[in-house]
Amino acid sequence: MIDAALEVASAGAARGEIVFPDDFHGFPGTVHGGAVAALFHRLTRPWLPVRLHLELFRGVPTNTPLRLVTGSAGVEARLGLWHGDRHAAQAALTRALVEPEPAVLAPSPTVLGPSDGEAPRTRSCLACGTENPLGLGLGLRWNARWIWQPYEPRETYRTRSGEIHPALATIALDELGWWLGALAQKECGVTTEIVVTLWRSIPSGPLLLVGDRAAVQADGDPRGRYCRAFGGLFTGSGEPVATGEVRFAGSPAYTRRLLEPFRRTTALSDLARLFPGVTFLAERAGVPPNSAPA
Repeated sequence: MIDAALEVASAGAARGEIVFPDDFHGFPGTVHGGAVAALFHRLTRPWLPVRLHLELFRGVPTNTPLRLVTGSAGVEARLGLWHGDRHAAQAALTRALVEPEPAVLAPSPTVLGPSDGEAPRTRSCLACGTENPLGLGLGLRWNARWIWQPYEPRETYRTRSGEIHPALATIALDELGWWLGALAQKECGVTTEIVVTLWRSIPSGPLLLVGDRAAVQADGDPRGRYCRAFGGLFTGSGEPVATGEVRFAGSPAYTRRLLEPFRRTTALSDLARLFPGVTFLAERAGVPPNSAPA
């Protein structure tokens, strides 16, 4: 199903046009960053291993014709999306890679420890949505050190040849990086840069998606708006399937924007544990502090 949806989105690629259907969104009306990465991967169909470096300059809209520009430089394939005269996204894919460092290993369940809660979800998000037919349905767990989820690939992410679609990795790692950044900054936000390295084909068995909160780094911005987060997708035996790095930008404006979508599935008190600013936002909106999901 995900492969067919990406085929629909890229149906006009030969004439330089891309149109993402609604189900690809993260924020309503804005394409999930992991879906943009998945589309660029599909257009190039590289052999593994491959590294995809995506930069997002602004929100990529759904149901809107976008201009596709492609090219290459040496071993790199380069792609860009334009919304009118505005540059929305660009990516470079390269296969000049080495194997992952020995330190890139999945932590054992005993190292992860018990969960302190589950990350809030929206109904329509491509990664975490509870009602998106194209979605991964992620329900990430968190504690003071880790964000993670044991995950079984859905049939909607199986290709016609029976393999698991690489979009699972790009979407899941972008979402994981978003949450690592959001919990570090205690604000919702956007990912502005995504680097995903696909080391091998994704197996159909159990997977582990995991990121270390202690590894989140400041990004040199004097105002503290940006940080970098790192995560991985592993087989059940701990072998790395894909690794990711995300640049995250948090802002009270995005927390305000996501308050209502999150409140449809999550109690306000649970949101306030992660984003203290929602208490003030809810008071201004007249929402009782002990309100259940709306």
